[in-house]
Amino acid sequence: MQTKYLHFNDADLQLAGKLIRDGQLVAFPTETVYGLGADAYNENAVKSTYLAKGRPSDNPLIVHIWNKSQIADVASYVSADARKVIDSLMPASLTVVLPKRKEISDCITAGLNTVAIRMPRSQQARDFLRYADRPVTAPSANISGRPSPTCWQRVAEDMDGKIAAVLCGDDCEVGIESTVLDLSGDSPVILRPGAVTPQQIQAVLGKPVNVITDPKSKVNSPGVRYKHYAPCVPMALDISGNAAKLCSYYDELVARGYRPVLLAADTQRFGGRNCCDIGSTDEQVAHALFENLRKLERQYDYIIASYTSDTPFAQSILNRLVRSAGGNVI
Repeated sequence: MQTKYLHFNDADLQLAGKLIRDGQLVAFPTETVYGLGADAYNENAVKSTYLAKGRPSDNPLIVHIWNKSQIADVASYVSADARKVIDSLMPASLTVVLPKRKEISDCITAGLNTVAIRMPRSQQARDFLRYADRPVTAPSANISGRPSPTCWQRVAEDMDGKIAAVLCGDDCEVGIESTVLDLSGDSPVILRPGAVTPQQIQAVLGKPVNVITDPKSKVNSPGVRYKHYAPCVPMALDISGNAAKLCSYYDELVARGYRPVLLAADTQRFGGRNCCDIGSTDEQVAHALFENLRKLERQYDYIIASYTSDTPFAQSILNRLVRSAGGNVI
């Protein structure tokens, strides 16, 4: 297959929308990461998403919409809490899990009776979805398990020749996937952390929001059941920020024949060792995280990441770092 590279003009958006309606796959930008879009009403198209990514079929997909009125086309019931969240926070880097309509295929929900729905904050994403003129499933547009793409060039690395088109839009502003909030039960539960924090949701609902921390418990959530975000070289994570400890670990790797790199803040602390600045704010770290991992895996053979922030948003970034490192916290 020859992948088309399209842009945000009327003719290309019309073509992208037609490709979706014809059952083809189109990658597109959102504010979080690039998504791999398929017609949510076309079961064969949705199944081809799993094949293109190498994604396990028991890992649910998120349905993307451009207008809040489309929620009724996807969800069978919207509770009072869900309505508050939708009205107050969406569009946002937020996915809500609701009871699904029977028209939504089991191959989208992995057989669950709930469906994950998102209305992106990105205007480019919503423009594409409007031209598609139907709900669109869209996991991240990368080979399963790899760092998610936050620019169209990284989509091309993984998907060229496998999908019909890539909409070449802006680099993703947020840089990590959406918060997944389960509103299908009696109590709100965050199944995957993201840029929308528990505190923001609690402020809207006026009640506590539970956050699931055991990966085995995240049965309703897309994108949490398998290894994710991993570079193709070994990686370790430090959460102490201790420069002496990091230098010692780095030097041990050098002695073992590795060419490591430190992904950390305040890189001048490390005495000329190979370094990459992770960012000085949570927003900077999140925005560049996956791009940094993809860049560093091409230059070095071991990544040592150090991250010490403890803000509400930081917990979402730490979630990605732990999974990128395969749990290898030093």
